[in-house]
Amino acid sequence: MKNKKIFWFLLVVVILVVLILLSLSLKRYEVRKEINQVPLEKVKVQAGWILNGEFANVCSSIVEGYYKDEGLDVELVPGGPSGASFIISTNALAQDKSIDIAIDGDLVPLLRGVTQKRDEEKIRVKAFAAFWDENPYGFIVRADSGINNFIDLANKTKANGKKYKIGITADSVAQFAIAKYASTTVEKLNLTTVGFDASPFISGQVDALAAYWTTQAYEVEKAGIKYKFLNYGDIPGLSQPSMIAIARDETIKNKPDMLVKWLRATIKGTEFVKNNPEKAAENVLSEACGGKVLNKDQELWLIKKSIPLFSEEKIGNLNIDQISKFGKSYYDLGQIPSNPDINSVVDLSILNKIYSNK
Repeated sequence: MKNKKIFWFLLVVVILVVLILLSLSLKRYEVRKEINQVPLEKVKVQAGWILNGEFANVCSSIVEGYYKDEGLDVELVPGGPSGASFIISTNALAQDKSIDIAIDGDLVPLLRGVTQKRDEEKIRVKAFAAFWDENPYGFIVRADSGINNFIDLANKTKANGKKYKIGITADSVAQFAIAKYASTTVEKLNLTTVGFDASPFISGQVDALAAYWTTQAYEVEKAGIKYKFLNYGDIPGLSQPSMIAIARDETIKNKPDMLVKWLRATIKGTEFVKNNPEKAAENVLSEACGGKVLNKDQELWLIKKSIPLFSEEKIGNLNIDQISKFGKSYYDLGQIPSNPDINSVVDLSILNKIYSNK
């Protein structure tokens, strides 16, 4: 009789435990269901170029679900050449309220926008993060050319006595900086206008090509040409960040939580790219990013080359001293009407929220 009582007692205890566990599981399910039913906040991000490996951290954040984990539905849209026009992400952000964030390759459009003389023409946007510590812009020269720096490029002559022919794009202002640095004049440089591809350099039409080592340098390497890259940032005062995240003033003021979530997820995407370049290249080829029209080998090459540009200690960091010096140098070159106040260019509030929680 005693054993039967113990048996029934234990059975009741087991049943109660099972019921409690089922109840807890049901509650967890309901909570997860409620979370999943909360609509994701849509965020439109305007890229400053075609969606290639430069945007691998954003692509990986989309594909690996980091934005979704933060409650965001991020759409990355391409910039750069678009038919007969050219989409500059900073300007697009300032003009199109449907765009929440812009990622631009350099500070130039931002500096030009915030220093407009007429107040009504000034753009109300600021940089709130930057993923590359340096801009990959400069000049490609052949390894055996005898050109080792910008002073050589401006002042040296070839064996036949002629000056090196320098290929620049129509919108370039690099020639002004080179001339000033080399203590010469723009008129004394042997300049010619070229397009955005490396063919003039590969065919020997120019001795130096204004280029990005993230793009045109790949064509040069595939052509089997040994080359040197003269980084534009080596000219004093012209170092600047790249892959700069920019938002309108009103977004920084009214939607700081969204920007914090986006930046936190993109930092995770950056860490993923650094640790998994092969998978990051596959992510770039996803339909949410560049798509299958891209070449995986080229995107992997770009990603591996660009990994050293990511800040080691503080991903997304904005170097205020670097930005201030670039703004002043750009003004000294006569490209903007005033030396910008750093507070009109940069907002550190989003970064501070990210790193104060770490």
